[in-house]
Amino acid sequence: MSEGPRRHLLVLAPQCASMLHLTRLTEAASALHAALGHAELGGCDPALPGGRSLFAGEPLTSNWIRMLIREAIQHAADCRASLVLALLGHGFVPGSTNRMYLMGADSTEDATESAVDVGELLAAAANKAGIPSVLGIIDTCHAAGALPPAQELAAGAGNGSTRLAVLMASSLGQPAVDLSFSRALAGLIREGLPGAGPVLRVDDVKQEVSRLCVGQNVTLAQHDGDPFATEHIWVARNRRDQDTDPGGLLGPLAREELTEAFGALGTGTPPLGAVGDMASVLDSLASLKGLPQSAARDRTVVAVDCRLIAMRTVVFLRDWLGGELTTARLRHALRVLLASERRTLAAPVPEFTDVAILDRLAFDFPIARKSCRPSVAEFVVRLALASGKDLDAPELHVWARSVHAQQELNDAVTKVLDDREDQQLRLAVSLDSSLTGGWPEAVSAWLLQDGELLDRQDFGCPTVDREGAEAAIEEAAIWAEGHAEALGRRLRWLDVAAPSGVLLEWRPEEAGESLRFGVQYDVVVHWSRRLAPDPLLRRIQGALNERWEEIAACTGVPVDWLDDSDTADRPPLRDRLRDGRYRRGIGLMHRTGIDDQLMEILLSYTPVLLWPRGAEGFPADRHGCLEPQWLTMPEGLGHAYQRRWRGEYAGHFADLRAVWDDRAWLNFCRLVRSTVPPVQNTIKEAS
Repeated sequence: MSEGPRRHLLVLAPQCASMLHLTRLTEAASALHAALGHAELGGCDPALPGGRSLFAGEPLTSNWIRMLIREAIQHAADCRASLVLALLGHGFVPGSTNRMYLMGADSTEDATESAVDVGELLAAAANKAGIPSVLGIIDTCHAAGALPPAQELAAGAGNGSTRLAVLMASSLGQPAVDLSFSRALAGLIREGLPGAGPVLRVDDVKQEVSRLCVGQNVTLAQHDGDPFATEHIWVARNRRDQDTDPGGLLGPLAREELTEAFGALGTGTPPLGAVGDMASVLDSLASLKGLPQSAARDRTVVAVDCRLIAMRTVVFLRDWLGGELTTARLRHALRVLLASERRTLAAPVPEFTDVAILDRLAFDFPIARKSCRPSVAEFVVRLALASGKDLDAPELHVWARSVHAQQELNDAVTKVLDDREDQQLRLAVSLDSSLTGGWPEAVSAWLLQDGELLDRQDFGCPTVDREGAEAAIEEAAIWAEGHAEALGRRLRWLDVAAPSGVLLEWRPEEAGESLRFGVQYDVVVHWSRRLAPDPLLRRIQGALNERWEEIAACTGVPVDWLDDSDTADRPPLRDRLRDGRYRRGIGLMHRTGIDDQLMEILLSYTPVLLWPRGAEGFPADRHGCLEPQWLTMPEGLGHAYQRRWRGEYAGHFADLRAVWDDRAWLNFCRLVRSTVPPVQNTIKEAS
């Protein structure tokens, strides 16, 4: 169910002085108002500008009633909100007519001038420009007489493009007993209706309330003249909707934290409300806030609040994104969020589902932030952007208000849009010009914007060695920074492609004359032979692309680890690779024995290769460090290097080197192979 337009509520329940006193009037009106005004059920806001929406048991005169309804109509039109108008009390039909009048405090039976013509006001609301739909709830005797004549809707100010539904407690000439209709309706909204779907539509409500109100002919009338309407008129959200089964929205971290928090509070296991549907969770939160303040209570309040945020966000994403909600987009949004926050989760996500991810984000957030809202808001924004959604969409801001994260949403939108601009520029450099596979005489450079080639240039190396190559890359970076400044963008990415032999002895992220490249940029290392492959490499390029997609779709760490016994004898190793034995990334557990030939063999068959930096290798007991880090690759590895440079703890993760030829790089290689743009040659003679 989409959020649709806002809904305004006005409940009027006047006591008429000339008629029998209705003892349950205030009770019925208050119950109906509470159900329709509940944020997770009726979802209605007050209909009057002053914030009031319930008038029950007061001496409401007929003129006052008309004034309140007209004010509500105007306010709804100003806000472009649908209007829910509930009228309870005494009503009469004069003479032999079929027009029902609501009796105010000053009304007398059959005196139409002292009563309120309900149909006239319902028609005025339905015909008012700016009001998408009107729902009338009438609990009086002769309630069916409240329906406006068809011509007032078909030929009124709205030219027939009006939407009106009226639920009426009784038929013409029939009494309404003890306000049972309103009380039954309020109870139905509170309890929900199994099998009715995400919302209680007016026809569902009519059928169920008719069953509950024995002896009354509950009546429903609808006029739907809007050809562009995309959903039925509904009364409330259905708290018993099987599509949003609360048990299915409860992740393991939520269950664990709620159990521990309520245990510390002294209540034992969490009450059903804390793990149930959203309305129950809200009630549980309100009850907790009524307890005396203590550390245990505060922890439990935070746990229930996080549970509520996760639930509301999952339901919102399913509703808003619909078919755009895919595993690939969920994974992408989580990956870029964690890379942006430069953090990992305490435990890897068991599966890339909305429930699993929101469970982690809601209950595993940086302590310094004191709330999960910034991370959840940024995740939602990044997922929306990946799904092609408008970040100014009103549905997004309705969600933010529902989880009290409007400021966090605004911050996230600003940050994500800034990050998107930063992601637009990439500098790619290649050291592939040497015929011997060693240090080159020149470095090729490409500047990319949104994956498209912006400019291309070669830079000569002053010396044919590491220092000369690094100097040429420094010149390329200066050249690219000039472009970035002219475009008003930040250059964030530096892709470095090198031959196998150079990869083994060089750490490009540590280069840089005034500032390490790895401090200023996200440096990603690649294999340069993919830019100009021989016929054999070109033939198996399609298989390599498929291998990357398999790696990207995996949960956990998709790496096949090889020790020196697997790699010492090269012909059998090549045979296993030809047979498709290793279908994931490849990791080397040893440092000794790694040479140019081994790197060439492995990189021909895998787009992801890991190997240890030090002579001690990377034994099996260290492999677990990749579990929380894998999703942050490749940026996460550079961030680990940065922590080590600053003298901070980086763990064994920073002991690894990596070639990371992902989809974007493989696409770039294809672009280079298929185009030969003009080159501004600035190669100088090597000294």
